[in-house]
Amino acid sequence: MKTHRCILALALLLATANSLLAQQAEPVRAVIISGQDSAWYARQAEAWEAEVKKHPKSEEAWRNLFNAKYYLKFWFDGLKEQIPTENFVMTRMEQAIPETFTYNYCRYRISMTSDSVFAERALTMIPDDVDLETVDGLLGYLWRTGADLDKGERGAQFNEMLKWQYEGGYYPDFALRYNYNQLEGMPESAIYIGHGDLDLFSKIMMQRAMNLHKDKFIVVSSFLFLPNYRDGICKHLGIPPYEIEASQFRLSKFIHYLSEKTDRPIYLNASVPYNLEASSNQEIKEFCDSLYQEGLLLKYSTTPYDNATAAMRAFEKYHLEYLTEPRFRTEIYWKGSEKLQVNYATLLPKFIQRFKAAGDEKRAQQLYRILRASITNTQLDEATKQRYLQHLENFRP
Repeated sequence: MKTHRCILALALLLATANSLLAQQAEPVRAVIISGQDSAWYARQAEAWEAEVKKHPKSEEAWRNLFNAKYYLKFWFDGLKEQIPTENFVMTRMEQAIPETFTYNYCRYRISMTSDSVFAERALTMIPDDVDLETVDGLLGYLWRTGADLDKGERGAQFNEMLKWQYEGGYYPDFALRYNYNQLEGMPESAIYIGHGDLDLFSKIMMQRAMNLHKDKFIVVSSFLFLPNYRDGICKHLGIPPYEIEASQFRLSKFIHYLSEKTDRPIYLNASVPYNLEASSNQEIKEFCDSLYQEGLLLKYSTTPYDNATAAMRAFEKYHLEYLTEPRFRTEIYWKGSEKLQVNYATLLPKFIQRFKAAGDEKRAQQLYRILRASITNTQLDEATKQRYLQHLENFRP
């Protein structure tokens, strides 16, 4: 009997251990928001699979299962037999909850087409408790289909959703402040061509939710391959449509077209040139030869000009003292995106030398202090901080 009791006790202990090891189902967010690794997403896929089996009509369970598979594919691309992709989840979701917001939104995310019946349905079914990451996805669709230029209900919905994100703190303060400085440094009526959510949504959110810098025109570089998006831009700017076969589209050529047809100054995020699709290295070189740095941005100009003077004008408009301030709150979204702050330390150190050369030692010291704080006040690891600080030492007054 003692032996049986020991075996029973051991079995109970193992069962308890297994239950403790089981992954607790948690809300599954994008990697940039959650900061989690592939193992966490794999465990969440298992946990939400179990929830779906227990609650087959639960939109929450299906949405999180889809998200786990969707983000897991970035680590396990192609391993469809070992790890079923989100497409397999969609087939089952269609059978379980076909007439729901969750199904239509997830179905749209599979294709991400510029004209999606599923996205359109989702826009009419948005629940009151929708999470801000999902709002981000719908905003991307609205922007891609020209909602930023719409004066009716569609434009109003676009603005309202941007306000949800601003009021919900979805985009961090430091991102808004950095993007504010970029907008502040541009002349009136400038065209800004950007890349990435943190770069673009921060700017249009300030325009639509805070009524700041509304004279600037924000263009999404990754949408420019869409003819309808390009046509909307050309119509807004009052220039002829850009007629070209889809297979022949080149971002560099379109930017040149804008510079020829409009008298607005054109500015680019520094990452845009790295996303050029050109037919030759010579084409890329010719484009880059027309780029001039002005502080935090690049300006496209086929006519040479004194960019040092223009850069100083932009610099004088920047608000930088906030970089020396401590963190007042923990950001709950966009984990790790504080790396944006070190752009100041890589793009502005030359102004230290300019102040020193002009005999303004006080401003040189002040800027050095601010740029150093832009590195030390981030959540970067110490090794990375030291690399940036060593770079900054080359400009120390």
